[in-house]
Amino acid sequence: MERKLRAYSLIKTLFVLVALANAGCHREVAMPPLPLRNITSTDKFFDVWPTSPTRAFVVGDRGKVLLTEDGGRNWKRIDIGTQLGIFGIQMTDDQNGYLCGQDGLVMRTRDGGKTWKRLDSRTHLFIFGLSFPDANHGFFVGDRALVLSTTNGGESFIKRHLQKIFPPEISDYALPYEEPVLYSTSFTDVDHGWVVGELGRIWATENAGKSWTEQQLSLLPQYKYPTGPNDDLRFNDFLLPTFFSVSFRDPKHGAACGLEGWVIQTSDGGKTWTFAHQADKPGAPPDTLVPGAPHFPARDPLFSIDLFGGDQGITTGLTGTVLRLQPNGAWARDPRVPAVPFTLSQARFFDALHGWIVGGPAGTILYTEDGGKTWRFCQG
Repeated sequence: MERKLRAYSLIKTLFVLVALANAGCHREVAMPPLPLRNITSTDKFFDVWPTSPTRAFVVGDRGKVLLTEDGGRNWKRIDIGTQLGIFGIQMTDDQNGYLCGQDGLVMRTRDGGKTWKRLDSRTHLFIFGLSFPDANHGFFVGDRALVLSTTNGGESFIKRHLQKIFPPEISDYALPYEEPVLYSTSFTDVDHGWVVGELGRIWATENAGKSWTEQQLSLLPQYKYPTGPNDDLRFNDFLLPTFFSVSFRDPKHGAACGLEGWVIQTSDGGKTWTFAHQADKPGAPPDTLVPGAPHFPARDPLFSIDLFGGDQGITTGLTGTVLRLQPNGAWARDPRVPAVPFTLSQARFFDALHGWIVGGPAGTILYTEDGGKTWRFCQG
């Protein structure tokens, strides 16, 4: 019995040695790393800026900046040296541009986006929007009623807080309405610009930001919000919906959109604004809904609006909402845009044919080269 156990032990040892020897005869095969994708399923994109029919920058969460030169077929990631979220970008020409985002982030490029330099914004507040009528004059807006302006390409900034000054006798009651967030700005030239934000704020300047006037008061007679017993009528204009985006095609014609899914329009530079009606599909008659009325059905918030060309417009929002401006002035749902269940943060057209829509959290980038008749999902 002992001899059998010894024999079994010897056979087992030989088997192990042979196995080790065979293993040593084979080289270890290195698996190639998975390719790093520039666009992933977790990306959140907040803004897009085209500089030609096929060239565009896309920015988003975690400091991501992408550039395409061929209409979104291929993408290059640009390392800007930060992981902060980027909420807005604008190129003033092929070489000069700016971006903004979290923690007071403001950056500038002078070489077509190859490199970006962080500028001293003098704030750590979130900056949500920007508008540059030329390479040197620009405005940024953000949290706590922040407005930054520069006349020298970001070498220095003037900082102000654009908010209503309340009389001393009601200042204590006005605390909830102080320092509203400002989300978007649009300048058609150095002098003429608009800012929109929280609690229905609309501000306008005609002298390059030296002075500002409120413009939302013309909306109050149209907004039939029922006041309650605890509502203070002195703050009625703060019951208007928050506006997230504003766009002007010239100093007279502009539009804004926001929280309750409404679009507002002006044809006189904002002296008067009107709520625009919507239609279920192109060619359908406008609805007859009353803004602010208690029976108002739920609509998706609208986060971006872009007026382009002589008479075109597009707005995007939550759960893939896309509306296009119709010849009768109404905004209709656009069935030609692929249905996605995600937020569409921004739409911008370079011209009447070439345009982009971006969003997330699924890394959504859409591109059209036929005026929106067809859209292509971009991957990379």
